[in-house]
Formats: sequence, structure tokens, C-alpha cells
Amino acid sequence: MKQTSKDWKVPAILLGSLGIASIGDFIYLVAINIIVYQMTGSAAAVAGLWVISPLTNIVTKFWTGSFIDYRSKKKIVMVTYILRAVFIALIPFASSLFAVYTILVFLSIAKAFFGPASMTYVTMLVPPAKRKRFNSLRSFTSSGAFIIGPAIGGSLIFLANLTVTLWLNAAFFLIAAFLLSLLPETEKIVQEEIPALTFSQVVKDFNVVLDLMADKKYVSAIYLGFLAVMLFSFAMDVQEVVFT
Repeated sequence: MKQTSKDWKVPAILLGSLGIASIGDFIYLVAINIIVYQMTGSAAAVAGLWVISPLTNIVTKFWTGSFIDYRSKKKIVMVTYILRAVFIALIPFASSLFAVYTILVFLSIAKAFFGPASMTYVTMLVPPAKRKRFNSLRSFTSSGAFIIGPAIGGSLIFLANLTVTLWLNAAFFLIAAFLLSLLPETEKIVQEEIPALTFSQVVKDFNVVLDLMADKKYVSAIYLGFLAVMLFSFAMDVQEVVFT
């Protein structure tokens, strides 16, 4: 039993970091929707919040993988946590809709780096024998964050105000960054061997991905199907918020 607890110490800390960050994601989503509606009284302005993130992903995600591949995934995830904490803490000082949208763009860019980097870091840190259990626990924490995050956000807004809620939300990401700092580095990066981020390098990396998809057709089909389901889910989320 002691050996099992020791073996799961690192995955448990990683789960805690990812779970706290997931809760933080949902807290600020609740708050920022209310802020925009209070500022404008417009459902269209609230809908604009849900347009910014996909547009930012289109612009950034096609090259973020080429950046992440050759750099420390742990450090990238930590930086995204800290940047998200900073930008969320700045939201109460935004005096216009344009300022709120600008902050949201930077938050979306940080998440565009966080997704691929965190997924890769998890794969490198968690041994294959523990991945099934780890993934099931991570799915549980993600689903729990979907419920707990808005509940915490709504309660904080009701008991305090939007500013306090957002600052506490920023603290969530700082705690997640601290927990991540306790985990080991999974790769040795030689600075001199990092290629420049150029268009030709991005194309080269895309060709590697296409070759892998051609070689692993079954896995690719499952993953593309998963992405399609998630796309429809996000579309439903957008409709729900706008109509509300």
C-alpha cells in the first residue's frame, strides 16, 4: 500500500494541478460573461466572447505545435498558468469592451499553448501502466470542474463581487503553477539544437503529422471523430449562453 501511494505521488500532484486549472477556467467564464453583459446589455456582445477563442485558435494552433515540440513542456504549461493568472487579474481594470476582448485574446493564446503542451507532458510523465487509471481520474476531475467551477464562480459573485471572484480565480492558476513546479522535468532541452520557428519548419512538422495519420489510420479516425463531437458540443454551448 505504501509503495502504491508513493508510486502515485507524482500523478496525484499532476492531477491536482490540472484539476485546479480546470476549475479556474470555468470560474472566469462565468464572471466574464456577466461583466460583458453588465457593460453593454447586449447578447451580441456576449456572443462575441465565444467567437474570439475559436478565431484565436485558428490563427495560433497551426504553428504552436512546432514551437512546443522543441521546448520544455513543463515550463510552457507553467508559463501559461502564470500568464492566465495575470490576465484574469487584469480583467476588473478593463474599462471598455475592447479591453475585455483584448484580454480574452491573450487568454485564448495561452490556452492554445497549454492544450498541446499539457497533453504531451502528461504522456511523458505518467508511465504507460498508469495511464488508463490516470486518464479516467482526469476525466472525472474535468467533469467535476464543469460543475464545481460555475458553482464556485456563482457563489463568489453572490457573496462578494466580480473583482474578488476574478482575483481568487487568478490565485487558482498560481496554485496550479506551484503544484506543477514540484514535478520533475521530463526532457533535456539543448538550446542550440532548437530550430527557428519558420514557415518551412511548420510545413515540415505538418508532414510528420500527415505521415503518422497515414500510418495509424484507426487511431486517426478515432481522434478525428472525438474532435468532431467536441466541435458540436462547443456549438451547443455557444447557443446556450447566447439564448440565456
